[in-house]
Amino acid sequence: MEHASSVLSEALGDLKPEAPLASGRLTLLPLTLLPLTRTRPSKTRYVLLATAIERGRLTVTEVSDGGSVPYLKATNKGPWPVLIFDGEELIGAKQNRIMNTTILVGVGESILPVSCVEQGRWSARSSAFAAGDWTSHPRLRREKESQVRCALASLPDALGAPELPQEVRASHFRSDQGAVWQEVERHSRELKVGSETGAMADAYAGRAQDLESMVAAFGPARSDAVAGEAAGAPTGAPGEVPVKGMAGVAVFLDGVFLCLDTLWSARRFREIYPKLLRGYALEALQAPPTKKVTSIDPETEVLRLFAELSAATPLERAGVDLGTDLRVETKTTLGAGLALEGDMLQLSVFPR
Repeated sequence: MEHASSVLSEALGDLKPEAPLASGRLTLLPLTLLPLTRTRPSKTRYVLLATAIERGRLTVTEVSDGGSVPYLKATNKGPWPVLIFDGEELIGAKQNRIMNTTILVGVGESILPVSCVEQGRWSARSSAFAAGDWTSHPRLRREKESQVRCALASLPDALGAPELPQEVRASHFRSDQGAVWQEVERHSRELKVGSETGAMADAYAGRAQDLESMVAAFGPARSDAVAGEAAGAPTGAPGEVPVKGMAGVAVFLDGVFLCLDTLWSARRFREIYPKLLRGYALEALQAPPTKKVTSIDPETEVLRLFAELSAATPLERAGVDLGTDLRVETKTTLGAGLALEGDMLQLSVFPR
């Protein structure tokens, strides 16, 4: 992709920070699209994982009867590509997995690079996977992103070419499976949630009531006044965005930057938002830090991050399936995104 730096910089310039929203240990800074961006026709039409599975247009299975821990097979019947967000969980088959990166799955068959988040099971519970109602918590996503980044950086440039077979490109997006299992085990222990199979899904199930309370706290505001109160906690139905036109969010835990997730489609971000929010909430249910940390102003921090990211030169490689995978690194952050035909589709950013 030509001019990746300018594509990323222009896309970040289309995002507008809104008033922060706070509840408990979490603070969310909604990001909306500027009016011209909202009305600009998108070059890329796609649906999300859960919608595609529910409609019977996407089937995700083991790659074979024997299976392979780091790979799954997706069959997309179309007519649109399917975007699977980084860290989304797939439930069932021989063991639960999470996505190693954001993938735009084209029509036909594709191989998906994944990580196991259920160490103690290797037996079929279903022929195909179901979509989980969450993404993995930010710490796991950050560590996995760093692992994938190292795997990609170790490859010669020629191995990032889009002309390579899709299954070969998928093999480049590798995680450290042992490290992933360690983080799942650590997180479950911290949450005091047991699991016979070491499943991350059991941590969500075990703390479901707490999670849904936190999700409800960041649902739609009852009024514009409530949404505009920086210290307020807007309430409403779970699964709704708190600010109209929201296409991303910067997340702060105990006043410290935790992550940033965006889709350059407010409609699609609204669909993925509940899953992301459950991941943020699960992180917030861990024990607070023993030392007091200095809080930062969310909007000031996000504008600083945008400036850093805009000045960086992304590492470009062919995506797992469609599009171009971008990895951007600054002195304070690690970011991973997906672009197609000169347009940013998605970006996630974590602290170093």
